[in-house]
Amino acid sequence: MTLYKPVYLPLLLLLGNLCYFSSIKAEDTPPPPIPDTEIYLFDVVYQGKTIRLKNVKNISNHPGYDNQPFFTPADHSILFASQRDGKQTDIYEYFIDSKQLKPLTQTPFMEYSPMTTADNQTITFVRDGENPNQTIWKMDRQTGKSESAIPSLEPVGYYAFNHNNQDLLFWSRYGFNVTYLDLEKKTEFFVSGHAIPSSPKLIPNNHQFSFVHRQTNETVWIKAFNPENKTIRPILAINGSNYDYCWTPKGNLLRAEGTMLYLGNEKSGWARVLDLKGFGLHRVTRLALSSDGKKLAVVDNP
Repeated sequence: MTLYKPVYLPLLLLLGNLCYFSSIKAEDTPPPPIPDTEIYLFDVVYQGKTIRLKNVKNISNHPGYDNQPFFTPADHSILFASQRDGKQTDIYEYFIDSKQLKPLTQTPFMEYSPMTTADNQTITFVRDGENPNQTIWKMDRQTGKSESAIPSLEPVGYYAFNHNNQDLLFWSRYGFNVTYLDLEKKTEFFVSGHAIPSSPKLIPNNHQFSFVHRQTNETVWIKAFNPENKTIRPILAINGSNYDYCWTPKGNLLRAEGTMLYLGNEKSGWARVLDLKGFGLHRVTRLALSSDGKKLAVVDNP
């Protein structure tokens, strides 16, 4: 037995040192910088099965991170996450008619993914930094007071609220899964694993949610989850690398790949409708459409 000690001991020490120094190097490596993005607002004109965009304006208009636009009820303003001090992200509100920009959260923490309740009196967002769990918070517009919005301890990355039913679907930051919460009944339901990091959506004109799922054969699908019977149904496959999308008021899907806009539905698939390169855009990563479908917010990543 002693013949093997001189061989294995140095090897174990070497492996241990490699693990130790590699862990130090990983810890010392700074996180990748937040992308420099801008949010553009367009007026939308529908022409048969296609669309035309006009009256483009940059509503964020500053160097740094501006992302995750959300149209408030009645489409009077747009909420978005922005990093204005180079340190953290806060929630801002852009008023469409007056073209005024107003900060809504200025905390020591990071806030993302802003949304509002149906009455526009409460703002919800993902907050990171106040406790070990990155989760959904809500803030009263009148008082400015905020508190945790959900009882789940699962770290939340993205979410979609149905404020009429007090339920939501969220994507787990580390688990890469989607979970359904019924806040009224205080129940939690695991929906699916292998979920792509993309914001779930509330499907127009019903109470179902959509999310993006990578199947075992590596194809990526937008799928629907029905909270009533807990079933999942495939809607449309995504043939590309950008997994963000939005719903039109008539129940069609809108997504971008590079600078090209695609409009699609379950029956006819995807169709190219417009190239945004002519507006000076470089790579569209996110989209948000107003509830009446007449305005489109686009996030461009130069």
